[in-house]
Amino acid sequence: MASLESLFEQWLDGKVLSDKQLQQLENDPEYAALMSQAQVWQQHSRDYKAVPVPIWDRQSTISQFSAVRVFSVAGAWAVAASVLVCSLIFLVIPQSDAQGLLAQVTKQTHLLQSQQKQIDQMQKIITAQNQLQQQQMYQLAKEAIATGRVERQEDIASLITYIKTQRAQDQAYLRMQLNDLAEQVQEQPTAAIAKN
Repeated sequence: MASLESLFEQWLDGKVLSDKQLQQLENDPEYAALMSQAQVWQQHSRDYKAVPVPIWDRQSTISQFSAVRVFSVAGAWAVAASVLVCSLIFLVIPQSDAQGLLAQVTKQTHLLQSQQKQIDQMQKIITAQNQLQQQQMYQLAKEAIATGRVERQEDIASLITYIKTQRAQDQAYLRMQLNDLAEQVQEQPTAAIAKN
């Protein structure tokens, strides 16, 4: 399948393929469909002709508003609207309503201040909790390191014990072999020892 893919890529690149190679591509249904689609697109690209952009009076179709004028008009309207709203508030609201409104504003101010105090207290609590959590994490890390050290020391001690035991066993085995060899030498007659 990989050879068909490489043949198809060569064909797309415009390389001349043998009749046998073309026959292989055309016999495979997937690559036959890809080849026919590629031929259609190649034909479209050969037939493509650029069409010039029409010329028209751009000035007549695009409005000529200046950005500065639009924003200055909007700014003037915003100032006028805010002045009108402020004057209506002072002229329309009777004096008694103004005192009630003032009392409500005072209550809202006190409420906002108490809420701000609560927020400050919550932030202090959160800060204290974060510090406590950091201390606990530090303590846990110290304990984990200490436990790791103890475990490493125990592992090293058991390794040393194992090496010592192995060494003692090896020495005992060597002593046994030397003793066997010594016994064999002692059992042989003196003339046999001289020949060896």
